[in-house]
Amino acid sequence: MKITMLRKKIRSVFFLFLVLAAYFAHAQTPRKADVITLRNATKLEVLIQEVDDNVVKYKKLTDPEGPLFSARKSEIASIHYGNGEVETFEAVMEVPGYYAPAAPKATVPVASSSTAVSPKARFQEELRTATPDRLRAIYKYYKTKSKGGMIMGIAGVSAGVIVAAIGTGIVVSATDANGNYATYQDEKRAMRGAWMMIGGFAGAVTVGTVGFVKGGKNGSKATRVRRELTRRNEPITFRISPGFNPANRSGHLALSMQF
Repeated sequence: MKITMLRKKIRSVFFLFLVLAAYFAHAQTPRKADVITLRNATKLEVLIQEVDDNVVKYKKLTDPEGPLFSARKSEIASIHYGNGEVETFEAVMEVPGYYAPAAPKATVPVASSSTAVSPKARFQEELRTATPDRLRAIYKYYKTKSKGGMIMGIAGVSAGVIVAAIGTGIVVSATDANGNYATYQDEKRAMRGAWMMIGGFAGAVTVGTVGFVKGGKNGSKATRVRRELTRRNEPITFRISPGFNPANRSGHLALSMQF
């Protein structure tokens, strides 16, 4: 019985010794160095202590208990940590006096709204730099848009007037000479006619206004393109017409240009 207890104590002591040996062996394992690569390709093997917003603080690998050094992030290209992680830093332009705590903030002058380029001036500048073929394409585009807007305005006004006229006719037909309703059905029909009148006039005004405004704006742009082509003595359109003369059995092409 005593021998068995002695063996158990020896095993416990031996197990405790192994645990302590493993702990001290792990504690004595040296930390792997961190590698800082500067933007001038210089590499520093260090032990990084702290990474701040602006600087990286480290100690020398040969003197881990020595003084603390620091390097600005703007001077660092990347950091290869001892655990295998890699962190890279983008190049930034350092502003003089950035780290001065009492340095006043520089005021950036705000551009006046009067110096801002207007859309009309920007469009005119685009026309000046465009090629003649590009100008013809722009002219055709805005001319088509202008016609579409005018057609929309005319169609909207016409449809609205027709609907309003129909509504007016319904209201008139639903009342007698004294303006009274003969039946309840006539009153309901007159109400529908009144709504048609209101909707017709509102639609004519809304759709007509939108269409005419679009037509006018696009027409104005087309006119400016036309002026630019005229200033350059460039035709607006080309037209090539083939022809055939049966007398001498010869063909020809006629080129016409519209200015």
